[in-house]
Amino acid sequence: MKPVRIAFAALLIALALILSGCYVEPNNINASNQNGNTYNFPEIPSATDTAAPSREATPDPTDTPDQGILINNLTETATPAGNVLTWTVAPLPVNSASASSVVTPPPSSAPSPTPQTSLKLGSQGPEVRTVQQKLKELGFLKGSVDGDFGAATEKAVKDFQKQYGLTVDGKVGPATMAKLATARQTAKPAVTPTPKPTATPSYNTNTYLRNGNNGKQVSQMQERLISLGYLVGKANGKFDNATEAGVIAFQRRNTSYADGVAGPETLSTLYSKKASKTSTAAGIVGLSLKEGSKETAAVRVLQRKLKSLGYYSGSVDGSFGSGTTDAVKAFQRGNGLTADGVAGGGTLNKLFSSSAKTARAAAATATPRPSPTLRPTETPLPPNVYVRVTTAPSGFYATLRRGMSGTPVEEMQRALKSQGYYTGVADGYFGESTENAVKSFQRYNGLQVDGVAGPATLRTLLYGEYPPGS
Repeated sequence: MKPVRIAFAALLIALALILSGCYVEPNNINASNQNGNTYNFPEIPSATDTAAPSREATPDPTDTPDQGILINNLTETATPAGNVLTWTVAPLPVNSASASSVVTPPPSSAPSPTPQTSLKLGSQGPEVRTVQQKLKELGFLKGSVDGDFGAATEKAVKDFQKQYGLTVDGKVGPATMAKLATARQTAKPAVTPTPKPTATPSYNTNTYLRNGNNGKQVSQMQERLISLGYLVGKANGKFDNATEAGVIAFQRRNTSYADGVAGPETLSTLYSKKASKTSTAAGIVGLSLKEGSKETAAVRVLQRKLKSLGYYSGSVDGSFGSGTTDAVKAFQRGNGLTADGVAGGGTLNKLFSSSAKTARAAAATATPRPSPTLRPTETPLPPNVYVRVTTAPSGFYATLRRGMSGTPVEEMQRALKSQGYYTGVADGYFGESTENAVKSFQRYNGLQVDGVAGPATLRTLLYGEYPPGS
């Protein structure tokens, strides 16, 4: 226990020495700075003392305060009253050396809003359906609300933009979308303009234009019928069946008779101010229509006529697609024309004639497809009797006829055999039975029946009619 007491006494003595050496009288300590100024440190009250008001005097506004002395980021500032100094923390001066090492974080910027994408032709989805519903409620859209931004929707958007003074581009961007949300005015009804009267061409009281006539007077009459809507196409000066149909349609609305002959009374009414306009054309003149044609008004007239005859079952939309092509081919086959799917002058002339067969009538009189019958295999002639042919290097069809042989003949025989026209052996020899099979095929498909397999026959045989671009 004695060593413990000695250690404890030494500890107390050391603690007393330390405490006695740290004590400083607060009011008696004077310090001098490097300039000889004496600093009087204010007494710091203890935690138990009552808080006293600040002893720092208010500086005289007329005095110019000292700039102060920077000591380790502290600035001394002398006050007039009692030379009591206060210490404030001053910012470190920034020089070029330290500024280069200071990294200032870039100001945070608000994220840019995501740009809205416009709905346009080809767009799909619920947004398109919402736009269509609004356009339909306002009377701009006549089609279905299906979420598919097609040509009808684009037209409705353009009509809406035009009525509301927006940029007419057919796209639903932010401006159009905003206007749609607040729009209340319905679509303005379309106004059919009154046709301007044309100068009456010179003709005498004995002028009678009828089917089969040609010339300038016919061309002038066609132009007037086209301007009034009874015909579509381009005036060609040929009074054909389509022109006759246009004359009859005009007469039914403007005269007391309709015989298709443009006499003095019909012509006088046709060129007068009182001639009424129509929106349903009765014929097509001066055009050749085929798949992909852009003459939508003429294609619409074609489709309507084919539909009335029973050849076309699609919609009358003015788009010449594969369905319209098939209908034209069916009409051509049923009426003894070359089935190429092109509605040219000959096809249109027949289509609008009184002798055009309906699909039902054509089917009743069509030559039935020959059923396969077993025939004895034809013995080909010796090889040296036949002329051997090959496909042309350019890719065009070689015209095949009796007396030829080779791979093209064999391919043709196989195609005829697969379709029931040929029952012999596909041996590559063009003999009598092959010729008869070619004739049967030509007869059934509305081609020239000569037994010669030219490009038209081979294209129809191998590719099922004339493919586009062939």
